[in-house]
Amino acid sequence: MKKNKLIITLFCLISLIGFSGCEDWLHVNSDNEKLVGESFKNIDDLRSATAYLYCRPWYYFNNHVRIVTEARAGNAYVDGITGALPSLALFSENSNLSELYNAWGGLYSSVTHADYVINDYVSLALENGVDETAVRACEAEARFMRGTAYWYLAMLWHDVPIIDNPRDYMLNTIIPPNPFEDVLQYAIYDLKFASEYMKETDEKGRVTRDAAKAMLSRIYLTAANYAMGDRFTSGYLTRNQVGSNAEIAQIYFSSVKSLTEEVIHNGQYEILEDFEDIYKVQNNNNEEVMFAIQFVQGSVEWGYTNSLNDWAYNKELTNNLNAGGYVFASYDFLRMLVNEGGLSRIRGSVCVPGQKYTYLGTHTAAGSWTVPSDKAKVNFKKFVVGSNEDTGGVAINGNTGLASPMLRMAEVYLMHAEAVLGMDNETSDPTALEYFNKVRERAYYLNADEFVPATKITRNDIFKERRMELFLETVYWTDIKRRSFYDMDWTLNLLNNKHIETDPETDFCNYASYSYTFDPVKYPSTNGWSNSPREQAGFKPQEVVHQVPDGSYVHASGAKSNIWAFAYPSIEVSANSKLNSVPVNYEFQK
Repeated sequence: MKKNKLIITLFCLISLIGFSGCEDWLHVNSDNEKLVGESFKNIDDLRSATAYLYCRPWYYFNNHVRIVTEARAGNAYVDGITGALPSLALFSENSNLSELYNAWGGLYSSVTHADYVINDYVSLALENGVDETAVRACEAEARFMRGTAYWYLAMLWHDVPIIDNPRDYMLNTIIPPNPFEDVLQYAIYDLKFASEYMKETDEKGRVTRDAAKAMLSRIYLTAANYAMGDRFTSGYLTRNQVGSNAEIAQIYFSSVKSLTEEVIHNGQYEILEDFEDIYKVQNNNNEEVMFAIQFVQGSVEWGYTNSLNDWAYNKELTNNLNAGGYVFASYDFLRMLVNEGGLSRIRGSVCVPGQKYTYLGTHTAAGSWTVPSDKAKVNFKKFVVGSNEDTGGVAINGNTGLASPMLRMAEVYLMHAEAVLGMDNETSDPTALEYFNKVRERAYYLNADEFVPATKITRNDIFKERRMELFLETVYWTDIKRRSFYDMDWTLNLLNNKHIETDPETDFCNYASYSYTFDPVKYPSTNGWSNSPREQAGFKPQEVVHQVPDGSYVHASGAKSNIWAFAYPSIEVSANSKLNSVPVNYEFQK
């Protein structure tokens, strides 16, 4: 996709977003409104507007939501008791945390820009006689973005305001949130529209009808899990013309099963043979990636750069491009990955000492890079692309040029297996086994002789597989929250590391704050582990609780209030005095 051209065009159309309260990220000035009014006389104008939705509005998501979700889920090791990552991992953050503020603002930025396309630009294009089918496809792109952003907002803050018209909101910014179930319904409506009107195929990097079906499946799974906990209100059930939570759970699971089957059978997307290949900048928008945040290669302008090379092991790896090697895998995630993840998936996810990468370090005398034995912890590898030389001149300081995957075909296979499982505890369904094993077998691409296909799948199997496969892709915390909808005791035992009391060998641990050393080069006789995890002095996580009385609404006054909602950013509460009030039902059009 000719991304530079498309985004430059948008500079003239949409004001850029600031973050000093809701009013700023919803503002479009009069000069830009005038330019907009004179545009959208052909489909290229409208597609330029939707192209913008793939990039800058998601910039904060790429940097901050990733940290919020992975730290909270216990995928990252925390070395200290202060800072954003430790406070999130240890459930000790407050409403002033900048990561929460930026995550909130980034997601509403995506919502707002999509709103303008849906409410204004589509109408202008239709008034100007642009082909309606092409216009509705652009509207579908915007609804895909808006529905996806609202799903994330609901999964992080539970009850949030639905703002479908920024101009109306600017006239009255003091509004209450809408309940979680209404936000889910709103996202479902957007994704249903997208799955009907999106183009079946499009330029690389743009979402398609199958991508919309896959994202809709993700939201349906959330709703099915919510119903499994008997949590939808009678109003929601009546609106959807069903009599019980059990009935609507089955409907949602069936919908996921049929939608994912359609996507799989269409054959437009396929998982790559080697897991590592997904995250090479040379393979941007490959056939596995259904939706990715698009960045402008070669740009150094804020908002258009993917800075995740900063996670690289050191500057030797990136030939003095930005790199800090400051984030590490947690003990429990690393143990699971090493024991059950498959070598290809291990190499693509983390930097294990002794592993040699022929496509990294091409600038060195060796012409390759082998992970050295000079750190006790294991760094992240996923999203790290290497040096300028490794990437054919693409990676520069502050910008890897990698399109960050947000939805992949591997998740579609796992969602299908989960939908078949439904409300049961295990399944031996042949198709579910085929798709589940397809993901696992690919993970063992480099050590195929160790792959053992599953002959049955349990809920825990899917939970673990999703954690290993989708590590750092912002969904493991949402998986934990989904499970809490119907199995709160199990979830709290996971977060409080209580499962080991009944099963010392359990995979379901939370060791984010525990030290470890894993180095197969130094410690080959103990399979790489030099010690068991130990609690660090003064570093004990707070007990995680969930305090939401029946019939009450869900807000977080602090990190310990409940596990469904982060605290609303303090600056947003200051700007909207009703944000912490009782949620008000959204008025859906009949």
